[in-house]
Amino acid sequence: MKTCVSTSKPLQLLHMDLFGPTTYESIGGDKSETPDKFKIFANSTFGLNIVKVRSDSGSEFKNYKVDEWCDEEDIKHEFSATYTPQQNGVVERKNKTLITLARAMLDDYGTSEDFWAEAINTTCHASNRVYLHRLLGKTPYELLIGRKPNISYFWVFGCKCFIYKKKRLGKFGKRCDAYRVFNQTTRMIEETCDVEFDETNGFHGEVFSHDDVDDEPLRDAMKNMTIGEVKPEEVHEDNDQGGGYSPSRPSTSMAPQEDESEEKEQEQEQGREEEMLDSQDQDMSQA
Repeated sequence: MKTCVSTSKPLQLLHMDLFGPTTYESIGGDKSETPDKFKIFANSTFGLNIVKVRSDSGSEFKNYKVDEWCDEEDIKHEFSATYTPQQNGVVERKNKTLITLARAMLDDYGTSEDFWAEAINTTCHASNRVYLHRLLGKTPYELLIGRKPNISYFWVFGCKCFIYKKKRLGKFGKRCDAYRVFNQTTRMIEETCDVEFDETNGFHGEVFSHDDVDDEPLRDAMKNMTIGEVKPEEVHEDNDQGGGYSPSRPSTSMAPQEDESEEKEQEQEQGREEEMLDSQDQDMSQA
């Protein structure tokens, strides 16, 4: 297992690979567009220079266009042996992770497999902002940009959404995030800002938190606990007027009530023993 980082800055070593062909069509491109896509990516790396590129020996990477461009940009291009994906294991494992996460995202709400390319892009976007580097303890976004990512705009992939307004926002309008959504009316993917999401999507029922006590969150209920209470629980008392029940404050461990019941049982047993002794005394006196 690797215990140290072999690079000193982001993009010093870039691992590349493509997976396919797939049996499902998508709105993305194909492998023939790899050189152009690679150039666009390399020119938008936040001022960081790519020093070395490592890929397999596929024709999408090993061709005249890529080699010429790497020579112009002074980028060293390394190739793995033919039919030996083990030598390019970093990107092979990353591809497997992205495919597994994308499959789970498509299955969550039964999204069509035609959106696999959108699922892969969304998975890559989220994983770069969520998963921490095993050795550095930071997300790829934080290592590249230098600040922690904002994930407050994340929504469940494939959930139902409603587009409200489709007009140009003014220069002094409220700032908002844009989302790529599939319009079932036009059967096209659009970018929109004024959109409302429904994560229940008709498949999942209303979500209840099992950690809440009555109508109070668990964190607040724990603050109201008194000394000696083990955990907050829901306590229902009989209502003499209405015949129903009313929830009391979320307190309470059941330990004090159990102690009282045990004391009552012990007192009852002692009373029975005393009654038996009295009856024995009476029998002896009669004899």
